[in-house]
Amino acid sequence: MAVEREQELTQRLFGGTKRPADEEAGITSLDDSALFTFDTGDDTAVAADATEQVLDEAQPPAALWRDEDDERITVPLAGPQARASDGSVLGTKRLRKLRTSPGETTISGAEYQRRLRKQYERMHPRPAWASASQQKCQSESPWNASLLRDLLSTDQGLVESKRHSRRLPTDRLDVERLRDANEAQGRVSEPAAIEQLQFHPSPHTHVLLTASRDRRVRLFQIDGKTNPMLESLHVPDLPVKTAMFHPAGTSVLIAGPRPYLYAYDIRSGKTLCSSPWRGAGRVVSSAVGTEADAGAERDLSFVRFQPGTSSRLVAVGGRRGQVHLLDWGAGAAGQMGGQRIGELRMNAPLAGMAWAGETEHRLLTLSTEGRIHVWDLRSRSCPVTAYDTGLFGAKGLEVTMPHSMVPPYWAIGSSNGIVNMYGGQSTDSATTSTQLEELLAAPTSASVMDDVRLTARKSLGNLTTATTSMRFSHDAQLLALASRNKKDALRIVHVPSLQAYSNWPTSGTPLGHVTSVDFSSHSEYLAIGNSRGRVLLYSLRSYL
Repeated sequence: MAVEREQELTQRLFGGTKRPADEEAGITSLDDSALFTFDTGDDTAVAADATEQVLDEAQPPAALWRDEDDERITVPLAGPQARASDGSVLGTKRLRKLRTSPGETTISGAEYQRRLRKQYERMHPRPAWASASQQKCQSESPWNASLLRDLLSTDQGLVESKRHSRRLPTDRLDVERLRDANEAQGRVSEPAAIEQLQFHPSPHTHVLLTASRDRRVRLFQIDGKTNPMLESLHVPDLPVKTAMFHPAGTSVLIAGPRPYLYAYDIRSGKTLCSSPWRGAGRVVSSAVGTEADAGAERDLSFVRFQPGTSSRLVAVGGRRGQVHLLDWGAGAAGQMGGQRIGELRMNAPLAGMAWAGETEHRLLTLSTEGRIHVWDLRSRSCPVTAYDTGLFGAKGLEVTMPHSMVPPYWAIGSSNGIVNMYGGQSTDSATTSTQLEELLAAPTSASVMDDVRLTARKSLGNLTTATTSMRFSHDAQLLALASRNKKDALRIVHVPSLQAYSNWPTSGTPLGHVTSVDFSSHSEYLAIGNSRGRVLLYSLRSYL
């Protein structure tokens, strides 16, 4: 009785089967050599069994519905019977690629389905996120809220790899020519020269803005293939000299040699004309100025937006070293526009202007004498100035945005084409970028009105005529220099080494007279406008 109870308990715990008493008696009479074996380390049989078990588990589940007629159907792959239902051979020759041997002519319907599925999976591989392990992880854990937010905040592909900045080579620039960015607007008999172009500041889209001498502002969606035109604005009463996006990307400022400007709202499609001088009284650069000077003073061609998506300040260059400050958020009925709220004044004519990258309250102005004024807009004062005795005929100022890979740089052009570079890492002494940071961090006290002498890291003599365009890439590794006064006058400089690339542009690059140049938000594209009305588009492969 006790033996039977023990067998019943063993069966419940270990799943064993009951053995008759005579069978147990037979086992009791066996030798030990027949009951036990020695482990020799050969796991081939065990591994084979495990492999078969894994393969069986990996097989797809059986179909819920099966058509028995598929087995009885015969599909001709080649030969005289491989014809369509109407008797034609149109499209039937494609079935030959499903054959596994040259002599195979017919297969069953089920085999035909299997080969079609195999060919489709070969042409369209299964993505990584659809694998069994990824599906298991997704079923075990809910969606990550931050991942879902990142996917829905961009119009890029879901499987697109994230871009990582890397250092570019110093000797070669990988460039690919693409279709012209403005080719969608069509060819005209007398194309108008491109005055200015700019990419949209958002990193999630590639929209290019172009302003031409035919008083039109156009927006293009840059995809490298067709580049369709999104919008075309005609301003008949304003020769467009400047057109730029607001840093938030919601509006476009359009200005020229007129005492008024236009603000175009991208979302609503409305255009607002604003006169910043309305109610400002007499606006001239000096007390002895005439009304003619006042008209020239109200030229809004040279403007710069304050950086930052919440920016409201716009700096407008005037005559005799005067800089006007406009409130971009002020306007009639609370609409966007421009209203003059103050001014800054130098002792020499204005040659360049730029906002400091990290500090939004710092404005840099360059005079024709080569002196840089660092303005603090909170107190409307100039706590410090800097100058370089080796700079002659200053023309244009460009400042890099903050980036971890390259220290801050200032680029100052000149009327003879020489571009002086300031900042960066020095090889034989302390970093000269520290000097630039100290200039931007100068206190606002009036007791520190001292001149700081600057020493250029290097003078770039790649251009021989006046520098008219300068633009840094998004990571400050590239600097584009151009002059509209000479044909094919464009150079790309590797900023960390301060060396110009020799492999591009070449003598066969159809640049023409370059009037404007700009990089996209991640520097994947380089757009170059010229006097023939073309916007050349190039892909920088190093950033892809």
